[in-house]
Parts: sequence; structure tokens; C-alpha cells
Amino acid sequence: MIGIIKSSLPNGRALNATEALRQAAELGFRGLLFNSLFDVSPTLDAAEMTAVRAEADKLGLEISSMLGIVNPALPARSQSIVDAGGGDMQAGIERLATLAAGIGIHDMFFIIGMIEDRFEADVSWQTQLDGVAELLLRCAPALLRNGSKLLLKTHEEIATAEIVALVERVGPDVIGIAFDPVNVLCRLEDPVAAARRVAPYVGQVYVDDAIVRFQEGGVRRFLAPLGEGFVDWDTIRSILPDRTVWFEMHAGQFAMPVFDRDWLKQQPPVALEEFAAVLAMAAKFGTHDVPWDQAAPVARLPRAVANWPR
Repeated sequence: MIGIIKSSLPNGRALNATEALRQAAELGFRGLLFNSLFDVSPTLDAAEMTAVRAEADKLGLEISSMLGIVNPALPARSQSIVDAGGGDMQAGIERLATLAAGIGIHDMFFIIGMIEDRFEADVSWQTQLDGVAELLLRCAPALLRNGSKLLLKTHEEIATAEIVALVERVGPDVIGIAFDPVNVLCRLEDPVAAARRVAPYVGQVYVDDAIVRFQEGGVRRFLAPLGEGFVDWDTIRSILPDRTVWFEMHAGQFAMPVFDRDWLKQQPPVALEEFAAVLAMAAKFGTHDVPWDQAAPVARLPRAVANWPR
């Protein structure tokens, strides 16, 4: 199944649920992933959510949703979930998972935080990971009761080895992985090697492309139209066949000061060959000007649609 995340639709963030569903169908997608359940119903009204599900069925679309940021060590990051649970994060996750299951969504993805949370938060990164694991273990009975699984996304702040360890700690019947190859570059990982590492637990794959460019002090990731970047999608698709595919046009350009010894000491362990692969990407692009408008990610969507095999 090939779908699109709502925020990657033209003017997607301004569309209501019905408008977004209709636009996704008009563009030829078979599914729509809402950026949160609050995009389905701002008040989490069950009747309103059921009506959205009915509209999706009428249009022949599958639907999914992001859960949000799950991080009990930094509860302000998870405020919408806390509010949904009446001040309790576990209750919020369980309520949102139950509401989602009620309209046929059993695969919500989540992230743990932002890139600065790994390096700059007052709470250590390991403490944050431990808190997430302990919280999800407490949520496990409710998730299993609903036939639901949360999918932790490969995001800028977390290494794939850490995600795999978290899945194995909590249990693959409770959480899986949403694989987003352009993000693993920010942790100096080769997307193909990362795909092999996470493959047993991947339920969703996110499509975009990126390059790595040299700059003073290191390298930076920039987003590129599909087929013009360095993500080896042919190989990744062979490693992860038959997974649900979501198009997501990313927006962030992340710097990696790879020649700074102090910065390198803060990084998770990374295989030398993967570090070399990322630097080889930068060497291939050099210091050329980036020709794609990084402030207009949705402008890359037509190229992505045209270049993705059907």
C-alpha cells in the first residue's frame, strides 16, 4: 500500500480530515496518514472520527496516524498525549490507541524527541530511553487488547541499534519500527545497512531522498527530489518488500560536525564502514550549491510520485 502523510499534501496542514482524504485520493494514493488523531477530530469525538473512517472507506483509502512524541522524561514534549489522558501519559497513550483502534488504526508511529534532546536535555539520553521502555511495558496490555502496535520511527535523534534494542526490550508484539532512511544519515548511518539492521521489525517505510554536503566543520544533510539523492531505494525495497509505504517530504537540514572530536565522542557507536559511506556521499556532492528549495518540501512531491515504482 502506498499512501501519504497529511502534512506532505499541498497545503496539507491547513486541510481538515475530509479535505485531506479527498486530495490524497485525487492524487492517486491508497492511504492517508494523519499527523495526529487530533487531525481526525480536534476534540477526539468518537462520532466525528467514525465519520472520517466512513469517508476513507468510500474513497477506498486506508488510514493511519502518528501517536506523537512519547518521552516521560521530558513530559512537555508529550503534552498532547498527557492532556488526552487527563494529566497522565500512560492513560493518554491507552486512550489514543483505543480511539484509533475504534476506526481501524492499529499501527500508529511515534518518536522520542528532537535532535537536541539527545545532546542538550537535562535528563540523559539513556534515562530517556529507559523511561520510554518502562512506559510502553505498562501500556502493553492495553495495546495487545486493542490488537495495536506502536511503531518507533527512525528519527534524527536516535540510532537504529538503539531502536532495535528498545523493540527487543519491550517486545515486538507491542512495538515495531517505522523506517525513514533519510533520517539515519543524521546519525552517520548508511541507509542500506540501517535497513538490514531494522528489517525484522519494520512495519512502515517512509519515502524521500537526501544528499550529504560538505560545509565548514563537517557535513549537512539536505533533502532532494526522489532519484536525485543518495538513498539507494532499489536495494532498500528489496530488503523491505511488501511493507506499507508512506510518502513524507521532510524539511530539516541537519549539520554533523564530523571532524570535531568532542562531538564524535557524544555519538552512539557507528560502524567505520557506515561513517565512511556517509562521508563518501559528501565527497560525491562536494560543496556545490544545493539546487532544491529546502523551504518548499512539498514541491518535491510530484517528482517523488513520478519516480516511485507502482
